[in-house]
Amino acid sequence: MPDNKQLGYRQIMVGLFPVGMTGLDEIFEDLYRAQLAPTDELAAELVSRARQHNYVPASAEQDFRAALVLEYLKFYEAKSTGQPLTKREAWKGIPREQVPWFPVLDETLCDGCDKCLRFCANGVYAKRDNGVVYVSEAFNCVVGCDACARLCRHAAIVFPPRSILTSMGAQASSGGIVRLG
Repeated sequence: MPDNKQLGYRQIMVGLFPVGMTGLDEIFEDLYRAQLAPTDELAAELVSRARQHNYVPASAEQDFRAALVLEYLKFYEAKSTGQPLTKREAWKGIPREQVPWFPVLDETLCDGCDKCLRFCANGVYAKRDNGVVYVSEAFNCVVGCDACARLCRHAAIVFPPRSILTSMGAQASSGGIVRLG
């Protein structure tokens, strides 16, 4: 595996939170070349490899296991079918996965009405077997769009404050360094 400077970066949803991770594409490529299918049994290996370049708190290990298996499954299916791996467009020159604009859905408030699922044409939402909608592809969300939140009668969907976009956009336009946190 390349050194840290050459490793890829991506954000994945771990539980309800986006988490930036280094080296996942390289890990997934190694596992795919070894012909290892994405299964729950592979979860411990995924976490072990991810920990080589990322912090994975012990208290969140189960969430990381589920998230990494899901991300590897998407990678595996795309590679197996010859589909291109999802490449999201940049926003104002900033890689999409570095723009913190995405919905957070409180599943305890969701009544499964599907308004958000039917409205969003970008595949941001999916439905669980129990009928509850969840955020499946947070970074497919169009930066600045929050229409789905306005459709939700239970206020189960929230977005970050727009001031984040205003600040990032101004810095990107002026050629400044965009730093969050």
